[in-house]
Amino acid sequence: MATRHTSRTTAEVLPRADLLCWRWVAVVMARKKRSAKGGGGARKRVVTPPNAIRRGEIVEEIADCLQPWKQGTSAADVSASVNHELDALLIIVPFQWESYDRPRNRAHAKQLDSALTNVETLLASAPRALADLWLHPVTIVEDDKQPQAALSSIRDMVRAYRNRTDSFVAELNRLHALCSRFIDQEFGPHTNYDHAKHMSAKFAFLLMKGLSDRKITGTENGRFRTITNLLYEAITGEPDADLKRACDSVLAEIRDTQLGTDQAS
Repeated sequence: MATRHTSRTTAEVLPRADLLCWRWVAVVMARKKRSAKGGGGARKRVVTPPNAIRRGEIVEEIADCLQPWKQGTSAADVSASVNHELDALLIIVPFQWESYDRPRNRAHAKQLDSALTNVETLLASAPRALADLWLHPVTIVEDDKQPQAALSSIRDMVRAYRNRTDSFVAELNRLHALCSRFIDQEFGPHTNYDHAKHMSAKFAFLLMKGLSDRKITGTENGRFRTITNLLYEAITGEPDADLKRACDSVLAEIRDTQLGTDQAS
């Protein structure tokens, strides 16, 4: 009796960074709905999928490329999986484009770092009354009433003051370090990195891994490269793009991940 094959979902196979993107799908969809209701001010689209007829053709072509299918996998299973991955790509690619916008992140990190420095400067130069009270552990301010000191021993007051001060300073240092990471270490992919190409290759690998018995290689005109091109067309409307670099990169990532897993075990 044949065992029905159950393909692994994208969330089960994606690396952690991409899995986080996957978990934010609902947030992105909600943001899109709010943007559509609000009218102007929407960001320029980074995906331009083809019409429904062409999408249907792409799904069929991908299904053909995936043959021979894994045992127990039906045409309906394959079609549903391909459509599911296409829907995911149409959400994840714009999300990654916005989240890993290096120039935008760097500019905002500079502003935040400058604001933190201003806060530190203002606190250091605060008038005596404010300076004495801004981290005082027993200061209570209710409505428009004057600050009042709660009863406590001197030792408890000193300990609480130091704890609050250390915690506040540690948080300022953490935020400065985070800003530095975005400013100096060029967080995220290079500005020329194409998320649509890379994710198309990654999802093509997942589809072949989950649904096909065919070996995955980076051969020109091979099934992996062909499926990657079809996925890319399905989210950008651009056919016959050069995706060799994206395919090679994904295969290298998978090899490195498997090698690390083998060495760990």
